Amino acid sequence: MKRRISMWLVLLMAVVSLLAGCTGGQENKAGQAAEVAAKVEEKPKEPVTITFYLPYAGDTATFMEQYGNAIVKKFPHVTLKVLNSPDTNPAGHLASLLSAQEPIDIFLNGDTNHYRYITPFNFQYDLTEMIKKTGYDQSRLEPSTLEAVRALSPKGEIYALPLRMNVMSLLYNKDIFDKFGVPYPTDGMTWDEAYELAKRLTRKEGETQYRGFITQSYSIAWQNQLSLGFADPKTDKPLFYSDERWAQLVKNINRFYEIPGNALVEGSFTGINNLFYKTKVAAMYAASIPGTPQDVNWDLVTLPEFGHLRGVGSQASLTLAYVLSISKHKEQAFDIIAYMTSDEFQTEMAQKALGLPVITTQSAKDAFGKDNPNLKGKNLKALAKNKPAAPFQQSPYQAITNNQLEKLWYQLGKGQLDINTTLRMADENAVKEIEKLKASGQ
Repeated sequence: MKRRISMWLVLLMAVVSLLAGCTGGQENKAGQAAEVAAKVEEKPKEPVTITFYLPYAGDTATFMEQYGNAIVKKFPHVTLKVLNSPDTNPAGHLASLLSAQEPIDIFLNGDTNHYRYITPFNFQYDLTEMIKKTGYDQSRLEPSTLEAVRALSPKGEIYALPLRMNVMSLLYNKDIFDKFGVPYPTDGMTWDEAYELAKRLTRKEGETQYRGFITQSYSIAWQNQLSLGFADPKTDKPLFYSDERWAQLVKNINRFYEIPGNALVEGSFTGINNLFYKTKVAAMYAASIPGTPQDVNWDLVTLPEFGHLRGVGSQASLTLAYVLSISKHKEQAFDIIAYMTSDEFQTEMAQKALGLPVITTQSAKDAFGKDNPNLKGKNLKALAKNKPAAPFQQSPYQAITNNQLEKLWYQLGKGQLDINTTLRMADENAVKEIEKLKASGQ
């Protein structure tokens, strides 16, 4: 019996010794692998120049201050080159750059301009595989921003990552409310409540006609809370007359212009804008918050809501970061735009009020405007209180279709047309313009 026990002990010790040896070997190999990985990580990356294109006038110094310095700090092997459109014709400028074989890696572009500056040059490049390869976490993004990106493609490809967004709010002139002893608007108001306020504030004092409410037809249509598209992406047919919700949207806004003294006298974006910021006769303005100092005593609340869509704000207006199909440095470019959606980058951008964060991180949202003295004391929390309306599936003819409604809305606001005629004419005019574009091969 003792001999058997001794033999089992010897065998057991041998097994333990063998297992210890194997474990030690695995640990050794793991340690060696980690050492090699560390050395690879430490190895300096090859210098690379990444070119950004911005379809508006600007300068490199401003871009570097707003975005570039943080990028270079994160990626010291990267040199940034910035190209801005020198005029009001970015498409022409892009054509000349391509003719000269000028490299472009990253394009910062508004989502409404996708079919204006991206698809005409075949710049679109699906990032889906790169997202999988790098393990990029899309769940960090605000769902509506990712929906908006997918809405740019019939098949749901991801041609860009969202960089920043803006939403519409109800701005109001505190001095006008104080002058007439009317309580300020509040977050969560309905359009009906805003309409009642507008009636009380539309009045004439001496030679000054005060206007209770104004907005831009272009903006209120593009960012509408009903998630209405302008043209059917499958048929390219305008939707103004066939989708009865357009009548609901236009009627809701036009009733403000039917208030005596509040007719839409102006005929341009600038003319309407000046009513709030220059002549200071508009009490309320449905718009995005100003990005520069303004000589008006203003504050903001949430955009008024439809009764059947409580808690739903405007659709977000997005700036997107594209990696272009012509880029020779797609992986490095993707690393950069992915970093631009990080908590670190988004928080810093929000602090400067360059745009609302496109991520779900609450601390980034709370940081909005903290380093911008022009927004001190403003009700900035209103910007994130409502859920952005779902984006609509875009058509290549969105812009030209919306333009037809915008032109006629000025006449509607003056009382020169009725709503039914306005929508029918906008529909008919859009059909003609789309046919012209198709005939010219666009």
